[in-house]
Amino acid sequence: MKVLSITAQKPHSTGSGTYLTELVKAFDRAGIEQSVVCGIYIDDELDFPDGVSCYPVFFTENVISFERNYTANAEASEELFAPCKRKVNIPRADSNALPFAITGMSDIMPYHSTRYRDMTREMTEQFEEAFISTVRRAVEDLEPDLIVCHHLFLLTALVRKHFPRHKIVGISHGTDLRQMQNCRELGDMIRPYISKLDLVYALHGEQRKQILDIFDIDEGKVEILGGGYNPALFNTEGRKNRLPGEPVRITYAGKISRPKGVPELLKAMSTVCRKYMDRTGDIGEIVLPFELTLAGGCEDETMKPIMENLPPYVKWLGQIPQPALAELLRQTDIFVLPSYFEGLPLVLIEAMASGAIPVSTDLPGIREWIDANISEANVVYIPMPQMKSIDEPSDSGRSGFTANLTEALSSMVDIMEFRRLDLPVPDTSRITWDALADRMLSDQK
Repeated sequence: MKVLSITAQKPHSTGSGTYLTELVKAFDRAGIEQSVVCGIYIDDELDFPDGVSCYPVFFTENVISFERNYTANAEASEELFAPCKRKVNIPRADSNALPFAITGMSDIMPYHSTRYRDMTREMTEQFEEAFISTVRRAVEDLEPDLIVCHHLFLLTALVRKHFPRHKIVGISHGTDLRQMQNCRELGDMIRPYISKLDLVYALHGEQRKQILDIFDIDEGKVEILGGGYNPALFNTEGRKNRLPGEPVRITYAGKISRPKGVPELLKAMSTVCRKYMDRTGDIGEIVLPFELTLAGGCEDETMKPIMENLPPYVKWLGQIPQPALAELLRQTDIFVLPSYFEGLPLVLIEAMASGAIPVSTDLPGIREWIDANISEANVVYIPMPQMKSIDEPSDSGRSGFTANLTEALSSMVDIMEFRRLDLPVPDTSRITWDALADRMLSDQK
């Protein structure tokens, strides 16, 4: 079998990008001949297996990303990033960059991006011409048996429109469903073509319901696929256990933005900090029993001033690649995901597999999927706040959520200051990328 994977975004910088990349690697291990079409900037690096042909569509990056390294120990930072210093060259021939930034499935991406809602008719036409001509080259060269499109949005609709005789499946990552609400006019054009896909994959049951509500699609064509993780990368081998007297290591990984709940996380940790200050009256007289590490890019303008003035117990690593994330999670006691909207956050699985205890918003559909696929999952859930929009809580909801998050983290730090929380070790072995790829391939028979 030959498979062509397609995304309009960077293939390594977000959850959906990781999903595509890991599927490509799993297909490669299964002996599948492949190509990839993706949107990137001219200086981006790619990490696909040898033999996988990449057909890039270049965009124009005209704003420098706001990323800084806040690690207090430069030597430790070098050790963390050491496994990731590998560049894969990509072809540059006959590719003219689109005159705007990469179109992002979220309105705030971890890199400079264009919002779909801001695209003009001319930009949409340029997007279609650039991607479809590139996809056509990839199809002619590979002659794929299966085309896998990531996100049920513009590019997937255009591929279905221009390649009506090919077998095409689409994978929703959640953000595409939000864009269908944000971009009504564009959505009206997209909807008929999504309904003509041969098969659509949802990440969990709640998302499947949303897909059926949004698209006029046969119920039998929408299946739950879920997510996966790479056990060779995310595991407890060489895990650095915390020594007595060392601070509890708390980590957040993801975009530095408001919809991800980062402001509320920082407020919660500030309250926990004050609790320990109140014991002595002076923060200078005590060593805090915790430290917080943030990993992720920041393109949220309201967050930039905050990130420039972080307290001393917070480190910001900027955006880091998967091997560095795996090493960071092996050094983590508590992983926090205070997000208000997600498709299926793969990082929760990766944190569990690396020995960290996840603390997460009780997002719709996530707990059900995790409980069905991970034996003795150890996620600590924070109740979903009252929302005023799809990814923004009401004022009272935000306040209550911050209080709940503070209480959970404070209690866990108090306990872990003296001993590890007595929670079962989860079994994540059923949800590897290889198992997910096998499932997709068997669906095509």
